[in-house]
Amino acid sequence: MTWVERMYIPYVLSGLAITAGRFFSNMAQWAVWFFAWIRGKGAETKRGTVTIYYPEEQRPDFSPVNRGKHILTQRPSGDPQCVACYMCATACPAFCIHIVAGEHPDPQIEKYPVRFDIEIDKCIFCGYCEEACPVDAIRLTTDVHLVDYKRQRMVYDKDFLLTWKPTVVEDEHIYPGDRPRED
Repeated sequence: MTWVERMYIPYVLSGLAITAGRFFSNMAQWAVWFFAWIRGKGAETKRGTVTIYYPEEQRPDFSPVNRGKHILTQRPSGDPQCVACYMCATACPAFCIHIVAGEHPDPQIEKYPVRFDIEIDKCIFCGYCEEACPVDAIRLTTDVHLVDYKRQRMVYDKDFLLTWKPTVVEDEHIYPGDRPRED
């Protein structure tokens, strides 16, 4: 390795060239818009700002795959589907999921969450918790209206997360290998 390569001079210069190229490209786009605006055609080249007065007006164009409010699914008996495996809390990059596990009275179910809290004000809505869950216990709905005036109410506990009450059908199996064979 030569002295010039050890000083990272070629890499610094290539980084400066990329940055300068993007800067001048943005300046050229701005100049085109500015001169069109001076000639009176600025309204045609740039869209106007749209203000939505929430909560009186609501956006109708949210994506159907948008990640919003968290919910916990339930078994047909009404118990949470969660088995307190901590995989969602481990996968969460914002560390906003807190679980306290306990033994379930039913011997068929090993553990269940005695306490399951999600700090929505810390959540970044990445969906990693939903992907990490092995039993499809946590889901993100498309409901995006998660507003409140008090920070204490932005911590969703297990009871609040179960209020949506989706149920999992008993015959539904998560993995194809779990399905009973049809002979």
